[in-house]
Amino acid sequence: MSGNGSDDEGDEPKLTAYAGDQEPPSDYERDERNELLGTPTKKRKIDHLTEKPPARQKVDANSPIIILDGADGYFDQHITKPALSTNSISKLPALTSEEYITYVKEAEKHHKSSREALIKLHETLFPQWAFELSQGFSLVLYGAGSKRELVLSFAQEYFYDTNVLVVNGYNPSTTIREVLAAAAAILLDDPNVKIPKAIPDVLSLIMNAQESKSFPYATYKPKLVLLIHNIDGEAFRNDKSQSILSRLTAHNQVSLVATVDHINTPMLWDSAKLSSFKFIWHDATTFASYTAETSFFDPLTLGGGGGRNVNGGNVGPGNVGIRYVLESLTSNARGLYRVLISHQLQAVEDDNGETQDGRNDSSRFGIEFKTLYQRCSEEFIVTNELNFRTMLTEFYEHEMLLSTKDLVGTEVIYAPFDQEVLERLLEDDILNE
Repeated sequence: MSGNGSDDEGDEPKLTAYAGDQEPPSDYERDERNELLGTPTKKRKIDHLTEKPPARQKVDANSPIIILDGADGYFDQHITKPALSTNSISKLPALTSEEYITYVKEAEKHHKSSREALIKLHETLFPQWAFELSQGFSLVLYGAGSKRELVLSFAQEYFYDTNVLVVNGYNPSTTIREVLAAAAAILLDDPNVKIPKAIPDVLSLIMNAQESKSFPYATYKPKLVLLIHNIDGEAFRNDKSQSILSRLTAHNQVSLVATVDHINTPMLWDSAKLSSFKFIWHDATTFASYTAETSFFDPLTLGGGGGRNVNGGNVGPGNVGIRYVLESLTSNARGLYRVLISHQLQAVEDDNGETQDGRNDSSRFGIEFKTLYQRCSEEFIVTNELNFRTMLTEFYEHEMLLSTKDLVGTEVIYAPFDQEVLERLLEDDILNE
């Protein structure tokens, strides 16, 4: 209220007296009063808890940013979608083999002294590792970097006069049958003993030929040191191989030293396998390059397929991808794929050829659509042609099957992978489950 007892025109009184039990007027009541009196209303802030905010308008870049609280603030910040990048790895420039080799050699020069000091630190633990092996435990070395040279150095220093079987688990062509055959030849040490072909028979023969350990540690040497680079490699990444290795490790004349690199490696072993392995874990981080481990793959096309198309590009999901796809399918679908690749390998053997040239070569050994359907029907894999085509669609979508037409126009189905990949798939238990 002004000093002369009257309000200035167009101005709201600065002070207003109210009775003790009388509440001051709300913003709405004050606006209505001003409208009745013809008094212009001043712009006021919107109470975001009780009123609806005005329509969104363009804001000058230089104007201050107002951030609302509560639910209105959340929706105000999410009213527009953020701009998404359209960039992808496929848009990166292709890397040539020469460039890749140059970058790898350049990377090896960095922190060389630090990596050498780290190796020397691990070498101080060699006596501890040897003692743990003498007490019936197995060693697992994990950590970033290749541990191949470190493990070989340990074996050469402490087991130079003992049989050491080095298994390259990172080599996808390594088989558990080869490991068992080599271990049997060392443990049995009798050229007159005929080693069976069946894996269970070989394992039983090995386990029956156990000898008592001789302690103490200073004089104990195992008859066989099983040194596995990447026990979690593609070659042994299945339950059957891990079960056989755990039983072989339980032999009282076998010591196991293994390396791992996959973060999900412990998921390979259940409690029964772990009780047989008796693992002791050691951090053996070296930061060394995985030159040997990646030598079996083209580093420029890692994750590509096992075969090649007519343009020389990769076809299909690759060896690991094939297994993932097969695991997600039904047993009947896996049976269909088994029939197909069995026919294809038989055709290769009859022709004395190999499917090494990709699509142009693999298609020669394909099977006719009607013939494949008939064979699957005979094995009760499919019940009708609709069911048969539905199964084929799964393989077509993952590029595990391709179709073409021969000279007379007959549809021919084939797997676009080389002979080695097909043979490994046929030996895999997943197709026989």
